[in-house]
Amino acid sequence: MKTMNSENRRWGISVRFTRGAIVLILMGLFLGGCATLTPEKPSALVPTDRGTVVYKDKYEFSRPSAGWFLLQTYEAGDFELGFVRMEKGEFPSQTTFIYDDEPFGSSRDLDKRSEQYCTRFLFNSGMFPEIRKKEKIQLMGQSAVALYLEGENPNRNEKAKSKIYLVQKGERIISFVCTQWRPFRGNFNPEAFEHFEAFVRSFKFLKPHFYDELNDKIKKLKG
Repeated sequence: MKTMNSENRRWGISVRFTRGAIVLILMGLFLGGCATLTPEKPSALVPTDRGTVVYKDKYEFSRPSAGWFLLQTYEAGDFELGFVRMEKGEFPSQTTFIYDDEPFGSSRDLDKRSEQYCTRFLFNSGMFPEIRKKEKIQLMGQSAVALYLEGENPNRNEKAKSKIYLVQKGERIISFVCTQWRPFRGNFNPEAFEHFEAFVRSFKFLKPHFYDELNDKIKKLKG
């Protein structure tokens, strides 16, 4: 699990671009690692005959429509993969969503983990998002917690709205996070969150995670 030392560079997630040039700038939660916006290499997302794509032979999911760009990290980055879309309107109008296989925190209890997670969410943005709603759900056939947060920073003329899923997967907890950024007086767009939902609901694991394999081996040794 990620610790405070590595997590204090992370955030909610925001990807910023300058006008006239595509420059990726990571700010706040999930800051760290080497994230890049592509056009991705042909091998990154491989189409299937099921209308989905396969990412690095590890995950299968429904790809969002045109206008969303693949967001990847390299060299042990802070999240596995995601997508970003720059939207019409005043800066910072954009939406990102990601899958993270090691969300911040150490507890294996969903309620305690969500509390830990929220202490660092959007930490470096100057916001202190409020939890507007929290509910226990089933996702991927597993116990999960859905968090709905909103925050604002009038001094920087920006606000953010996020939806987070923390999901129990075996001995681990994984996460899916969508964050939408708008100028302080701007309006949020629910349509972008629909793409996030389609991504999450279609997400499949094609290979066991290292920790899952390790736990299986430990269980076999214990008999």
